[in-house]
Formats: sequence, C-alpha cells, structure tokens
Amino acid sequence: MKDFRTCMKGLTAMGRPLWGKVLVSCIIGVVRIAASMGFVWVCKALVDIATGESSAPIGLYVGIMVGIMLVQVVFSVAYGWWEGMIVTKVQNDFRSKVFGHVLESEWNGREAFHSGDMVNRLEEDTRVVVDLLCTRVPDFIITLVQLVAASGFLFVLEPRLLWVLLILMPVAAIGSKMFFKVIRRLTSLIRAKDSEIQGHMQENLQQRVLIKTLGCEERVTGRLDELQDDVMRNTVRRLNYNAGARSFLRTGFMAGYAAAFLWGVFGIRSGAVTFGMMTAFLQLVGQVQRPIADISRHIPAFIHSLTSVERIMELTEMKAEDKGGDILFEGAPGIKVEDVTFAYTDVPEGVEPLKVFEHFSYDFKPGTVTAVMGVTGVGKSTLTRLVLALLRPAAGSVTLYDAGRSVPASPSTRCNFRYVPQGNSLMSGTVRDNLLMANPMATEEEMKEALHLAVADFIMDLPDGLDTVCSEKGSGLSEGQAQRVAIARALLHSGGVLILDEATSALDRDTEDELLLRLSKKLSGGKTIIWITHRESVTSIADAVLKI
Repeated sequence: MKDFRTCMKGLTAMGRPLWGKVLVSCIIGVVRIAASMGFVWVCKALVDIATGESSAPIGLYVGIMVGIMLVQVVFSVAYGWWEGMIVTKVQNDFRSKVFGHVLESEWNGREAFHSGDMVNRLEEDTRVVVDLLCTRVPDFIITLVQLVAASGFLFVLEPRLLWVLLILMPVAAIGSKMFFKVIRRLTSLIRAKDSEIQGHMQENLQQRVLIKTLGCEERVTGRLDELQDDVMRNTVRRLNYNAGARSFLRTGFMAGYAAAFLWGVFGIRSGAVTFGMMTAFLQLVGQVQRPIADISRHIPAFIHSLTSVERIMELTEMKAEDKGGDILFEGAPGIKVEDVTFAYTDVPEGVEPLKVFEHFSYDFKPGTVTAVMGVTGVGKSTLTRLVLALLRPAAGSVTLYDAGRSVPASPSTRCNFRYVPQGNSLMSGTVRDNLLMANPMATEEEMKEALHLAVADFIMDLPDGLDTVCSEKGSGLSEGQAQRVAIARALLHSGGVLILDEATSALDRDTEDELLLRLSKKLSGGKTIIWITHRESVTSIADAVLKI
C-alpha cells in the first residue's frame, strides 16, 4: 500500500488539468454561501421589525428576501447542472486517458493485472477518483468558506458563543482521526476483493460452455459466495469504525447546538437577546454545524478515494512503450534474428525464470514463406512476439532489413506486420467492424477481396453480409469461420510481413488447402510470410522450414 504522501502527489497530478473546472464550481458555490448569509441577515431584520425592535420598512426587506431566495434557487440549479456536466465529461476523458495508457504500455509476456481487475479499476476506481476531484474537492472548499463566513457572522453577533462552538466541535473531530488508517486498510481490502469478484464473474461467463460441460456451476457460484462473504465481513468492520468516528463528531455537534440554544434562551429571559438575534443565532449555528458535519462525511469518503487513487496510479505507472513515428519498408522486408537469448522473468519469487531461447539465430529472407514448426511450448509464439517487438531479447538482436537499410525491431516497425494470432481473436461488433480495425479506409470491394483470399466468401452469403453481428469472441461464427475472418482482417492491414500463428488449426483439410493455394498465388514473392503451425500441409508452399 502506497503511503499517504505518495497518494496525495498522485491525486494532485490527476487533478491538475481540472483546476479550472473546480474553480468554476467553487465560484458558483461561494455565491450560494453569500446568498445564505444574506438570508440570515434579512430574516433577523424582519423578525426585529415584526417584534418592534426595528422601525425599518418591512416591504423593502421582504423584497430583499425574495431576491436572495431567487439567487439561491438559480445558483443551486446552476451548481447541480455544472457538477453533473463536468463529472460526466471528466470521467469519460479520464477513463479514456488511463485506458489508452494501459493499451500503450509495455507488455512483458504476462499481464500485470487480471482483465477483470483492470475493468474494475477503469470503471469503479475511475468513478471514485473523478467524484473526489469534481464533487468532493469543490464541496470541501465551499464548506470551508461557509464555515468561515458563518463563524465570522456569529463572531460579530456574539464572540463568546463562537469560541464555545469552535472548541467543542473540533475536539470531537480530532477524536475521529484515530480511525483513519484502519478505514483505509479495510477499504483497500474491499476494493481488491471487488476486483477479484469481477474477474471471477467475467472469466467464468466467458467460459460458460466449459463450466456447464464440466458440471461445476455450483463450485463456481460457491467461490463467488466466498468472495462476497469476505467483502461483507470487511464492509461491516468498516461501517463499525465509521460509526465510531461519527459518534465523536455528533457528540460535539449536539453540545455546540445545546450551548447556542441555551445561551439564546437565557439571553431572551434576561432581555439581552432579541427574537431576531435568536433567529439569526439558530440559523448560524446550523450553518457552522452543517459544514463540520459535511466535513465528517468527506473524511471517510476521502479515505476510500485514496484507495482508488492508488489503484489508478498502479495503472498509470505502467511503463509506456517508447514508440516514435512508424518506420515502414517498401515491399517485403526480411527479418534477421541474431544470437537471441530470452527468458520469461515475470515469475513468482523463488521460481527459476523460464528460458525459451539461448543464442538463437535465423534469417527470414525477404519475400519467402517460412513454416515454423515444433512441439507445443517450445517458443514458436514467443518468436513472433520478439519479431513484433512485443518482447525484448535479453541478448542478441532482431532487425528488419531490405536491400537499402536495416532497422532494429521496435514498436515503430510494427506497422510492417499483418498478424493473425492464435485462437478466436474477433471482437464483438459486425464483420465489417472487425475488418475495418485493420484498415479504416478499406472499401467494400477491398473487404470482399480479402474475404475471398481468406476463403471467407461465406460471409457474403449470410443475410446481413458484412454487417453480420459477431458477439464476444466471435460468437455466432464457428471457430474455423472466425479464423478465416481474422485472416481477412490481417490481409487488409499495411505491411510486407504476414505472420499466421496457428491460423488454420480449426480448418478442415480441404478448406486449408484452398487457403494455402489462394495465399501462395496472391502473395508469393510479394510478402514475407511466417507461418507458425503444427500441420505438415503448410510445408507444401514453404520456401523454408524452421524447426524449433
């Protein structure tokens, strides 16, 4: 858990672009406070006029009161509208920024966080942080202004009573400080379990067919119940601590109000206090107590928010890829892997890093087709990730080259690759949406041509054609159909290198043979093709076979 100072620095950095919006909120709120102070003043004047303590014209003060009430209504509505507008806009911008940073961050072969945890942070923690910056911070500032204004007004009327209030209530507030660390620790545990719950549900919903087939629905649901029970226990403990803190505060509030009320009662009895002054006192005491009560509510909310700040910081601290401008080769570049050593180092403490390559070299020559073969787990997919610069070798180098230049593989050279990953990689949306991911400017004819080349002409025979809807992970299409659409998507992308990672694993032999024939006729010599496969059939069109 990050310390308080670190979290505050992170919160300040997150809020720096928002200070202008927060300032507008504060200005609107301060006008509301000024109007409320004016309302107290005019109420005192009207009561004094009604009881004969003042001979001022009552009509004038009634008019002033109506005017103040209109100001209060207008600025209250304006504050609610402005707050709702900036919360929505800032939350969208903030979430988009963090999401974009996560997508652009370096990838070391294993995700740092479960996808369900990331979604929980991007949704719930983003909401909490934005609420803190756009709602609670301006509310806190406005509350302080109200406290100072009401206390000043009260001081003018009766200095002795103000000191009673300012001594009693802060004593109670200080008493609640002892709960700060405990509440924050419990909040951190609750948020972590919330993420685990979301990850558990998300993962098991994605694998619902497997769960049903294995008949383990009850075990999966039982695990969810265990996680939720843990959240419930910690939530109850946090509520208990919050109740203790509020008890200290409310004791102080009640003592302060009792002091003001009794002072007024005895003042009226002795003739030292007018009814108008008593009215003003009771309103002002409420306007002193209410801000302190608001602060008491802000304290646990602020503690809860620090946990979300920390969780968002963990995402924004993910190292971004050092990506410059795209370096695009004309034609089909070659790829030279020289003396590469690589091991996955992101392993549990005490576990030996898994070494995949040691002094490995190979030259994928420009315009050739290479079939990369080997047993499962030998490193075929790792090789593609090294070539794509998704992973960095511990030693050695990977370079792209042609007759005129040689460039180290990096995020900037990734534009040269058309890539088909293992498994079903379609996104939810339509077939058109998936194809346009590779080339947003692709025409209908270009998409049809890519589908034909990938033996995915069946798409055009469907009732909705390119607008056929694919559910999550391509649901609605068979595994083999989804693979062929993914190949078509890759063919629409720019670049002279095509990497297919087990891209035909779900195809029957006839469909695979037709795919190989079409690709070889269209791309032979014009693209550098790296085909990761277990199937011997690919070797029929390969210029070289690399066995790892």
